[in-house]
Amino acid sequence: MSTCTEAIDQLAAVNRPVQLAVMERIVEHLAAGPAVTHMLVRGSIARGTSDRLSDVDLVVGVAPTAFEEFVTVHDALASTTLGAIMPGWPDTIVPRMGGLGYVHLIEHDGRLYQLDLYLAPTDKIAAITKLTRGHLVYRNDKAGDPAPDPAVAPFVEARLAAPLTCEQLIVEALVLTWMIHKRILRGQRFMAYAEHHMLATTARTLIRTALSPRNAFYGWYHLDTDISVTPIGRSCLRDLEAMITAPSLPTSGSLAASLERILTLAHRAAPQAVDALRLSIEAYRHHLELTDLP
Repeated sequence: MSTCTEAIDQLAAVNRPVQLAVMERIVEHLAAGPAVTHMLVRGSIARGTSDRLSDVDLVVGVAPTAFEEFVTVHDALASTTLGAIMPGWPDTIVPRMGGLGYVHLIEHDGRLYQLDLYLAPTDKIAAITKLTRGHLVYRNDKAGDPAPDPAVAPFVEARLAAPLTCEQLIVEALVLTWMIHKRILRGQRFMAYAEHHMLATTARTLIRTALSPRNAFYGWYHLDTDISVTPIGRSCLRDLEAMITAPSLPTSGSLAASLERILTLAHRAAPQAVDALRLSIEAYRHHLELTDLP
């Protein structure tokens, strides 16, 4: 009986989702810092429904007095210790729970995985646990029960209200492409459709932010008249039009073409932002080989 049990345990270890190893490494690194008080795992891993394409969803509780500094430096932390290949995308999809969400693409054993980090002050963790049904995977017992910091809420609201920069919009395009790619592989047609629409909106916002920043919030309204006054603008609009006239339900091929159009118009409209992300884009291409999506 013991031999059978050992064999089953070995089989489970071999076939355990790689995301569990990714999560364990992330938890270990983040727990090393004194500012982190709690970590919760949520999403499909917490529900036991994860697959090989699943995200790692973590809620990180941070001491309120250290929250602003932790948010400010967390990109550098993700890059140097967690294997992130680019800055995190400020997540506009996650519900508002008193903190800030970021999506990172991280490297583990030569492959990319999506890490959804939700950073929240410690006093919000109980409510977030109840809302998300997250499972506690780390608690710093030495942290005690820190009092709320009144400076956190205004800081969070200011971050949420701030328009994305050109660099952040390029990162958003890369992250959304990765997400859509997973939807296609899973056969999640409706989600692929919804996120492909988001990708086109990201391209539009990038054009507006780079070429018509004063009108960046006008959305699609008067886009042609605002942008088409320059040759660069007209070229960017042609790329955008090619995106929105492509099939609404993306395929691997059309998704790769959409990303290339976004990067092309980004080169035209925001070359400094592209140059700042050059190494990240190269790493992204290396890992995903998006010029020939399977």
